[in-house]
Amino acid sequence: MSKRFERLEVLRVILSSHNLGSHEDILQELKRNGIEVTQATLSRDLNRLRATKVSTPDGYKYILPENPQYRRTIKPDAVPDFLRQTGFNSIDFSGNMAVIHTRPGYAAGLAYDIDSRHLNTVAGTLAGDDTILVVMRENHTRQEFTDDLATAIPAIKSVVL
Repeated sequence: MSKRFERLEVLRVILSSHNLGSHEDILQELKRNGIEVTQATLSRDLNRLRATKVSTPDGYKYILPENPQYRRTIKPDAVPDFLRQTGFNSIDFSGNMAVIHTRPGYAAGLAYDIDSRHLNTVAGTLAGDDTILVVMRENHTRQEFTDDLATAIPAIKSVVL
């Protein structure tokens, strides 16, 4: 696993479990977890995670898109253009299955990425040219499934909140 990916995962856990409202507070918490980064790197990481600062009764704090208080700042019609860079377009759920739509020619590569990670929540994939059928294992929530898929398709977190 890459250092950046590990750092982002630690940052995601910190932001989900602490009420931190300043970069200094976040940098200190990262340091307590064995990660030392510059303020510029932290800013880029917060941007990658789409973290946003919100006002709470106790002051300001950073939150992630999974948080119910999170509100997008990008117009919905701008999101598909951003997501097209990875080939991922959209995801739809039906029971324990998900249908992922991609740009033409991207489905097989993306399905391979999903399968090669041996995700606990994924039973298997079936890919066409621009569509992937992903079967979710039983006894897993859609949130667990989406979190697992985000390791292969980071852009999925921008769509499924």
